[in-house]
Amino acid sequence: MKIFHNTITVVTFLAILVLSGCASYQPRSLNKLTPIIPTTVQEQFISFSYHVFSKEDCLKYLDRDILAKGYQPIHIGIINHSSRSYYLSLTNFSLPCASPIEIAQRVHTSTAKRVVAYGIPGLFIWPFLIPAIIDGVGSAEANKHLDMDFENKSLKDQTINPFSSVDGLIGVNLFKERG
Repeated sequence: MKIFHNTITVVTFLAILVLSGCASYQPRSLNKLTPIIPTTVQEQFISFSYHVFSKEDCLKYLDRDILAKGYQPIHIGIINHSSRSYYLSLTNFSLPCASPIEIAQRVHTSTAKRVVAYGIPGLFIWPFLIPAIIDGVGSAEANKHLDMDFENKSLKDQTINPFSSVDGLIGVNLFKERG
């Protein structure tokens, strides 16, 4: 009977670990955009290209469905072919751009919900405390990586130096009109 009880305990423990579904963040790097090649002399100072993300792109490159949270990611590439510097300011965009931190916070995994979901049963069945801790730590770590990745992939107000390029994402708030 003791062997049966120990087996049930071990199987329960392993099942809880497997079911914990530890939070993670596993995006891919952005691909470089192919610039639109200028055709006239006047257009040869700046090349511009863009790609509007689909749900699949969001999941592939950002590991989250950003569209479902009301933000449209747009991948933008700009190449300065001139000997002059240009300043890129996101406030001059005609679209309502959201900060990468604002977007990241909207798609964070809920660490508190995960801990509570396993912690309450853990008060009565101790093996549930293990996934509560593992999932809580994993969720916090995933959110930290998500914040850093969104910040690194985003376009920022910056100078585009002569014969250089910038490449990154903007997040358009789909529910906010530009003021």
